Amino acid sequence: MRKKQAKWFTAMALAILCSIFLSACSNNNGNGNSSSSSSGSGSASPSVSANESEATQEPLEEVTLKMVLLGDKPTDADEVYTELSKMAKKDINANIEVQNLSWGEWSQKYPLLFSSGEDFDLVYVADWTGYQGYAGKNAFLELTEDLLSKNAPITWEKTPKDAWEQAKVNGKVYAVPQAVQENASHSFMIRGDLREKHNIPTIKDMAGLEAYLLAVAQNEKGIIPFGFQLSTEMFIQKYFDKNPQAYTNGSDKSNSALSWNYFTKDGMVAQNLYANDTYKSFASAMSNWQKAGVLSKNALTQKETSAQLFQAGKSAVGALSLDQASNVVAGIKKTHPEWKPEVFMPNVAIVPARFTQNGVSINANSKNPERALMFLDLLKWNKEYFDLTWYGIKGKHWEPSGDDRFISLADAANYPPSGNDPWGWRGTFERWNVEQPDDVVAQLKGYRESFHEYPYGLSFVYSDANVKNENAAINNLAQQYMNPVSVGLADYDTAYAKFEKAANKAGLEKVLTDLQMQIDTFKKNNP
Repeated sequence: MRKKQAKWFTAMALAILCSIFLSACSNNNGNGNSSSSSSGSGSASPSVSANESEATQEPLEEVTLKMVLLGDKPTDADEVYTELSKMAKKDINANIEVQNLSWGEWSQKYPLLFSSGEDFDLVYVADWTGYQGYAGKNAFLELTEDLLSKNAPITWEKTPKDAWEQAKVNGKVYAVPQAVQENASHSFMIRGDLREKHNIPTIKDMAGLEAYLLAVAQNEKGIIPFGFQLSTEMFIQKYFDKNPQAYTNGSDKSNSALSWNYFTKDGMVAQNLYANDTYKSFASAMSNWQKAGVLSKNALTQKETSAQLFQAGKSAVGALSLDQASNVVAGIKKTHPEWKPEVFMPNVAIVPARFTQNGVSINANSKNPERALMFLDLLKWNKEYFDLTWYGIKGKHWEPSGDDRFISLADAANYPPSGNDPWGWRGTFERWNVEQPDDVVAQLKGYRESFHEYPYGLSFVYSDANVKNENAAINNLAQQYMNPVSVGLADYDTAYAKFEKAANKAGLEKVLTDLQMQIDTFKKNNP
């Protein structure tokens, strides 16, 4: 199959010339171009035309590709992906099936995709989903230059070199990372109507946010002040660091107790997260918020994100990336303008997201890895594919407004913009809602127009190859003892004492020593 596909791609140029002569005797109507023959970017679309198949006499066999995405499935997702499957069937003879892992179940079911040997082809990956760890365990197919250049040629050509470098694990690439450098700022969405009702000034810092949360907790019934979700929103921890311009940030999915600071060479030291000052400050705030009624008593079992609860009118605050938050606020201005939604972005260092903040990997056991890469090339670099998966059906969910803005239509709530995890193929075709504040859009767009230097240690990738068992045991202990602390439901001193005793027996010092050795090697190679 690979030999056929290699010949199929290399015959492109010949096919264009041959089509002139073949058109007279062709069995088709002389218009063999697919529905998505133009990428809209000035680059050739990686689609298959009838003439190309005719020239090689080697049509692709029909296959079905299964893709796993994260997040709750939008109401119209099946309708959207039925249209996508039709396009892919015409272009690369592939039917597309999608499985969604909801936010309430993903952290439990995502690891099972690999441990149970589930049958799928493509999966969303990111630093925060544990990409490096799974790649180190051979869960994903190695993406060689030969495989990429032949089956995803536009992706191979247009993805920055730095992105490929960041996607490497033990010197090998296991994911196609996003192709743009993204502003990684997070933000809080708040209800402007409630802020005004309780005479809270415009929120400019965390003290202002806390005043707003306390006012809601004391005066509003039937709404959670902050529906904090532990599994996806621990990024707020950095807002409690004493040094917001160089906060403690490094972490690894395999063991939540591990931490380091990647802003400076001297600051890169292996740490026990739960013993450092940043976490202690965060834990103290969570305890105070829980006692004041700011957080839910069911925070440990809550399945919805705070952003989902915010959109449903059940939380007075929602935490999201600045990009996503501005999209949500734009939608709420249409559905609930009386809420007067606002976005508050804390003053912390803006760090460009790693290119592996979003990406797509191929299952190591995929039966059709070449076709999966062809499909990914279309998702990333064909504007029709991109628009459909990001914004839904044109004329039903959205309408374009110029090249980089869009207008949400009545059914947009059934397929919210970027609401079905298309982030893995984030790229240059991204649009912004006309309802989004122009200054926010300008900030997000402008950030992508130039390269931003990364902090010293951001490219450091931790491997738990030598301490897998210890990490697994310690991570389980962290969930048992420290997760309740992180939502204010347990006393820090009491819980940490129990965690530290058990973690030390499980090999915490060995794990920290291993981490420090890797950091030291990184420093030696990056003076």
